[in-house]
Amino acid sequence: MTINSIEKPIENPIEQKHTGKGNPNAVLTFGIELNNRQKQLLERLPHFNSRLTVNKDKVSMTDLSAMTAQTGHEFAMFTKGTERLVIRGNEHMVQIDIDEAMLLAENGYRWSGHTHPGTDFLCMQPSDGDYAVLNCFSQNNSVIFNSKGDFRTFEKRSG
Repeated sequence: MTINSIEKPIENPIEQKHTGKGNPNAVLTFGIELNNRQKQLLERLPHFNSRLTVNKDKVSMTDLSAMTAQTGHEFAMFTKGTERLVIRGNEHMVQIDIDEAMLLAENGYRWSGHTHPGTDFLCMQPSDGDYAVLNCFSQNNSVIFNSKGDFRTFEKRSG
C-alpha cells in the first residue's frame, strides 16, 4: 500500500493544539486573539478604573499581560484567599492611591502584580508610585509584567 492508494484523503493531517491564542507575545506580535477567558475578563472591565472580583482560578498575571498586549492598558491584581481583584488602568497607570492600597492591605489583600505596556526590560521599571503602593502591604515584593509576558520582580526600597 502506498500513500497514493489511500482512498479517503486526510482532511486535517495536523491538529494544532497550541495556536498561540491568549499568549501575550502572540497577541502582541501576530495579532492572535485573546482566549475566551481573557475576552470575558476584558468585557467585564470595559473602561479605566473598572474593577472585578473573581475566583483565584479565573485570572492569572499572564491573562493580564495578554490583555495589556491587546489594549495597551495597565492592569493590576490583588489577591485575598481564593479571590482576586482586578483593576483596569489606562496607558500610564492604574488608579490606586496610598489610602486605597492601605485599605486593601488591611482587608487581607496582597498585591499579586500589575502590567506595564511595552516590550523591553525598561518598561518593567517600577515607578515611585509602584514602590509607594508596595510599601502599604506586608509583602516584600511584587511583579511587573510587560506586553510580551516577560516579568520583573521588584522589592520594597530600604530606608
